[in-house]
Amino acid sequence: MTDHVETQQDETPEFDAWRDVFKAWLTQTASSADDVMDSGVRRLRKRLGHSGVPAIQPYIGYADRDSIHLHGRVLTNPPIDPDFQTDRWWHNLSNAIRRFASDEVPNVMLRATAGGTVVTTHSDREGYFRLELPREPGNGAPLFWSPAIMQIVESGLPRQSSSTTCDVMYVPDHAKFGIISDIDDTILHTGAIDIATMAKLTFLGNARTRAPLCGVAKLYEMLQHDGDLNRDPLNPIFYVSSSPWNLHDLIEDFLELNAIPKGPILLRDLGFDKDKFFKEGHEHKLVKTRRLLQQFDSLRFVLFGDSGQEDARLYAAAAKEFGSRIRAIFIRDIDPDQSSEHDARVDVHVRASRDAGVPMYLVKDSIEVARIAIEHQLFPPTVLDEVVAATQRDRQRKENFLQP
Repeated sequence: MTDHVETQQDETPEFDAWRDVFKAWLTQTASSADDVMDSGVRRLRKRLGHSGVPAIQPYIGYADRDSIHLHGRVLTNPPIDPDFQTDRWWHNLSNAIRRFASDEVPNVMLRATAGGTVVTTHSDREGYFRLELPREPGNGAPLFWSPAIMQIVESGLPRQSSSTTCDVMYVPDHAKFGIISDIDDTILHTGAIDIATMAKLTFLGNARTRAPLCGVAKLYEMLQHDGDLNRDPLNPIFYVSSSPWNLHDLIEDFLELNAIPKGPILLRDLGFDKDKFFKEGHEHKLVKTRRLLQQFDSLRFVLFGDSGQEDARLYAAAAKEFGSRIRAIFIRDIDPDQSSEHDARVDVHVRASRDAGVPMYLVKDSIEVARIAIEHQLFPPTVLDEVVAATQRDRQRKENFLQP
């Protein structure tokens, strides 16, 4: 009885106001402490002559009808290229620590060139930067993938790297639809319901030791190429995840190693700033999804997620907001061999999405996705046999790998 009364008291407006004040104070305190620590470390390194060489870690960019969107981070310890053949768990652990113990460089002036346009900006206090370059009319239609050049102009340090390039995805005017896909347990098996497994994969594994979901590479490849691999890529794929930006290189390597179509990888910052440290980790997926739907306002989208997190809820909210702009939503069942509380939660959002006019499906594998995709004319029926064969082949490889 006492617990019930206390719960009711906690829900009063006075408690909510106190909690918001405390939350703001703690966020500001943590942010200030983080800034002081970073500043002190940089001063000490400079005094000892170990400031490091600022280098750009570029992220995959993309272009909409009006703008080219580039982003990245300036670090003195950018991720190193792993040796997938010889690296052992201690090498993977060292690389993981390097990713999260990032040595960012603030207030660096950068210049980017893409599509005949040049723009400058500065890195923020966490080393991140974003650039939006206007697309000049009359330059002709670029390739689906075209490069952009980024260069450090001034860092305030005695040494600095020169320039780097990044890939930019240009969405064709005749694209039929766009794809927004989660990563963990949607294309990449992480064991989202097992914290120990997730930690082991994150810190002791590398891109080669991570397992893709069976058939996903062929499925996404067919969706991107409109069912015909003899033609150029047509439909853009965007990857949205609650993982931190520190894992961008790991995810990019994973896509390449497993022949999963490349696309912009939109992650989140784990800093102490407002809307970072205390912000709900998964809510940013809805923010990113909304932004893409707004930027590509003439393009309809297909959304992919999994039942282990909040994807069904967030995508149902997007369906309510954008309606027919979303052609279909696929939620991969993380425990397809049993009925669970995850399934029950998804069912609620399946109904909510349907009420908004958007079909949402809880699917067990890539084959089921392909069958439903054919019903929605996302690719031709001839694709099904290829997705079935690829899924079965991946399953056999997985079984062979697990055998003693």
